[in-house]
Amino acid sequence: MTFTKTIMILASAGFLAACEAGVSTSGGSSMAMSGGVDAATIRDGSLTGKLDGASMSGDAVVYAYYTDVIGDGAVLNGADAYCGGPGQAVIQLTRGEKGGRGYNSMAFTCR
Repeated sequence: MTFTKTIMILASAGFLAACEAGVSTSGGSSMAMSGGVDAATIRDGSLTGKLDGASMSGDAVVYAYYTDVIGDGAVLNGADAYCGGPGQAVIQLTRGEKGGRGYNSMAFTCR
């Protein structure tokens, strides 16, 4: 792994840790989006209205979503679309739950 990728992953993890608490993950820690969808972070129309949160911090974009509303594959496709095409998003997926429902956060940067 290159130094740049390591820094991007750590920056994404730091951003996620700074988000408002509220989602329980299997490891016992918690994290969540503060809510709201920044429309500028979505370039795939199929995500519109399905994400619970979408925000940007520096080069990292984070999509938060209920897994019974939209699947990981569709969100990954949306991340790739944001980055300009298939395979362009470098993701960090965090699985959890919120209110007894599956709730994931996908942080990504573009290659």
